[in-house]
Amino acid sequence: MHPKPRHRVLDVILRINPLVLATGRTKYQVVFQEFSQKFAQRFWLPVYGALQIRIMQTLSLKRAAAVAAHPSSLKLNKRLARISILILSFTLSVALFAWTKQHDRHSQRSWLSGLLHRAKYGGQRETPFYPHDTTTSFSPVSFPADQVENLSTKDMCASFPHYLIREHIQPVLKMGHGENRDMINAQLNSVSACFHPDELLIFSDFPETLPNGHQAVDILHNLPQRYRMINDTPEAQPEPDFAAYEAMYDLFRAGNLTAENNPTMKNKRTGWRLDKYKFLAQVERAWTERKNKDWYFFYESDTFVSWDNVFRFLSTLGPNKALYMGSPSPGRRDPKTDEETWFANGGPGYVLSRGAMRVLFEKRPSSRETGVWTEEPFLLKYINVVRTDPCGDAILGWVLWLVGIRLSGFFPSFNTYALHSLPYTQRLWCQSFLTMHKLSPKEMVRLWRWEYGNRKLGRPLMYADLFESFFLPEIEEADARNNWDNTNWDRLARGSDVYVDSVEECREACEKKTSCLQYHWNGKQARKCVLMPFVTLGRANDPETAVKKEGGEERFVYTSGWIKPRIKSWAKEHPCAIPDWLSPSTERHY
Repeated sequence: MHPKPRHRVLDVILRINPLVLATGRTKYQVVFQEFSQKFAQRFWLPVYGALQIRIMQTLSLKRAAAVAAHPSSLKLNKRLARISILILSFTLSVALFAWTKQHDRHSQRSWLSGLLHRAKYGGQRETPFYPHDTTTSFSPVSFPADQVENLSTKDMCASFPHYLIREHIQPVLKMGHGENRDMINAQLNSVSACFHPDELLIFSDFPETLPNGHQAVDILHNLPQRYRMINDTPEAQPEPDFAAYEAMYDLFRAGNLTAENNPTMKNKRTGWRLDKYKFLAQVERAWTERKNKDWYFFYESDTFVSWDNVFRFLSTLGPNKALYMGSPSPGRRDPKTDEETWFANGGPGYVLSRGAMRVLFEKRPSSRETGVWTEEPFLLKYINVVRTDPCGDAILGWVLWLVGIRLSGFFPSFNTYALHSLPYTQRLWCQSFLTMHKLSPKEMVRLWRWEYGNRKLGRPLMYADLFESFFLPEIEEADARNNWDNTNWDRLARGSDVYVDSVEECREACEKKTSCLQYHWNGKQARKCVLMPFVTLGRANDPETAVKKEGGEERFVYTSGWIKPRIKSWAKEHPCAIPDWLSPSTERHY
């Protein structure tokens, strides 16, 4: 007996054997025999393959003898040969298609779409994308762009699709009591302005009432007591990370807590170390309070979120799949498998699906009679992970890895760049932006209002739209700016350095290099001229003096310029009729 075939195509092989053998032509039998052997070996069926080959060899000898005895059958054999070749060609085509669809799990597009994509991007093997038509859920779609600045927040939020929040998506904002109040207020008056108090979960390290009636929950207050100790030994000392937290509460109880004496505000590192304890706790609390939502969207006070683009993006995905999505950052190396792991950078935000939450918090009782849980509570189960890693987003990523959930990397949709530092390149052009990180309070509000005046019905807003509104107007007044730094490094579009004696020579060097779109000069002492094949706005930067390793000082000035005609021509040559919805990849990251 041969083993059970592991692919339907093997059944087809068995059925067309007689047709091939009936031809009486050795060359067809040899070809089919080789195909059968290779196919069997590909699916780890050496026994089946050997048996198949033996059958062919035996029947081939018998058929040769029959043809010698009856020469009149030769004409029939030729006709059967043609038919068999057609059948075999069709079968091979079906087999190849079925094998591709079933086994090529690393590619989420057909070979044809891949070919078209490489043609679009000049032959580069970019990460696959998938076309998907989306429409906005906002009504009205947008407001007159020239009037949006004068509209009240209430008027703008009247267009917000609250039903998506009530039924499908749970937003979760993480903050700290010691954070910049201007940033928190800007967040609550822009990105988070349209959520009702019962729609948005806000987790912090101190309970307080925030603008618009929102309540911040102290997510650290009910952590297990073991979190307050450095280890689980009887002689363990208190965990120093919680010293500032306890001091903050002592001041509050005494009625003396102010922004000036808040220990988590005075020392940013103290607040950062405390922040790592919020990640697992907030994910568990979000699931407990708002169970079975389709999606859980986690972001921070300095995260800009385009909710319209987020709603569109999530509509292309299935929430019952265990998905963990964000901007990839390298994590631990798994000692068991020697694999490099990835986690979602917390700043640009991340998403967990209902399927992922169920895997994370699935618990089983020991028996029907007692119902006792077989595992420790979630936060205690991973306490040693929390103790040994300083970064909360990395902790969450490792815990998800341990339960079998890998990160789906969606950079640059989840973007680590701020608005002023976006490097506009081929990969930050026809893609939609979901989030950005480290925006100033002014940038946060400005970008939010701009979105409400520029939203489209049939496509998401893309980086090309930001370029038109936030980059081109800024460089119209001058070709260059003094005390301005436009350098930024995109991994796939690196700059190059030359050394010249003036900013004029730096510009000339950029003009001579056809791929150069902007330049930056560091002054007469450093003489460094950076030629860049991308464009970014940058920000003001005063001259600086740095101490050289070999002794002495070196003065840096910052002069930045743009080759405007070349930049505008590049933009016109790259229209965005259809957005690129990028498939997940950890190779594509900041």
